[in-house]
Amino acid sequence: MKRRKMVSAIGMAAFWAIGLATTGLIIFAANSSSVKHQIRQLLVTRECRGCNLSGANLGAVFLEGVNLEKANLKDANLWSANLVNANLKQANLAGVNLEKSNLENAFLEDAYLGGSNLKNSNLTGAFMKGVFLVNAELEGANLEGANLWMANLEGANLKGANLRNALKGAVMPDGTRHE
Repeated sequence: MKRRKMVSAIGMAAFWAIGLATTGLIIFAANSSSVKHQIRQLLVTRECRGCNLSGANLGAVFLEGVNLEKANLKDANLWSANLVNANLKQANLAGVNLEKSNLENAFLEDAYLGGSNLKNSNLTGAFMKGVFLVNAELEGANLEGANLWMANLEGANLKGANLRNALKGAVMPDGTRHE
C-alpha cells in the first residue's frame, strides 16, 4: 500500500512539473522576443513597473499581487488570468482581453481600459478611481463593492453586471454622473 501511494505521489509530481513547463513554453512561444525578457522578470520578481507588455499572451497565468504600475499592456491577452490584489495603477490596458479574469481587490486607479473586454470578470472590491472604461465590455462582470469614483463608463456594456455599492461618482454609459 505504501509503495502504491509513493508511486502515485511521484506520478502526480511529474504531472504538475510537465504542466508547469508546458505552460511556460506556451507563454514564451506565443510572445515576441522583445517582451519575453519582461515577462520572465514579471513571473520571477512579481514586479514590472512601467514595462512594455503590449500584445503579450498571459492568458490563464497566475499574477496575484504583481506590480504592473504604469505598464503598457495594450492589446494583451489576460483571459482568465488571476490578478487578485495586483497593482495596475495608471496601466495602459486598452483593448486588453480580461474576460473571465479575477481582479478581486486589484488597484486600478487611473488605469486606461478603453475598448477592453472584461466580460464575466471578477472586480469585487477593486479600487478603480478615475478608470477610463469607455466602450469597455463589462457584460456579466462582478463589480460589487468596487470604487468607481470618477470612472468613465461612457458607451460601456454593463448588461448583467453586478454594480452593487460601486457607482457613487461614476460617469455612466449615457454620460450622466451617478451620485
